[in-house]
Amino acid sequence: MRAFLLVLFCVSSPLWACLHASHGIHGMVLLQVEDQFIASHLSFPAGKHAHQIVLQVSSELPEQVLQALTAKKLVTLEPQPFALHDLQQGKLKTFNAQVYLGHFERGGKDLGTVTVLVQQKLLDKAVGAVAEQGGLYRIALSQGELLVRAITGEGAVDEILYQAKGKDAEQLYFESADFAPQAK
Repeated sequence: MRAFLLVLFCVSSPLWACLHASHGIHGMVLLQVEDQFIASHLSFPAGKHAHQIVLQVSSELPEQVLQALTAKKLVTLEPQPFALHDLQQGKLKTFNAQVYLGHFERGGKDLGTVTVLVQQKLLDKAVGAVAEQGGLYRIALSQGELLVRAITGEGAVDEILYQAKGKDAEQLYFESADFAPQAK
């Protein structure tokens, strides 16, 4: 009987996912760029969160969230725990998340639960990877490009800009990448 339970435990994929080193809460900043939603993993300089991942996503968002995104206010997602490895490999196509006006770890206002559908992975780089030009990753969009500053390690910043064709870049998100999370 013990052997059966051990085998059952080891092959159960939900339990196995919990054992993966990248399993955890992978917070994201949510942006509206052109006519699409972009979610960017809130990276840390080391550990399981040391990956810059940018996704094109879709979701049925509350009106208050849509208004905040249009006004370029900070909106973050606090997903239910998952293995970042599954997201990187394209195995995770959808997840549920609490959506916050403001930062979910810094007193942001909880606006409810949403289901997020991953449409496309736009960027997946380890923290410390060498960026293409001037420390930026460039992601082409239909009317311009996202400029994502490469996080190089301790003391770096997490910055995302959008540059429409023929225009100056505008900053969409900026934060120190080595902050200590604060209690809700």
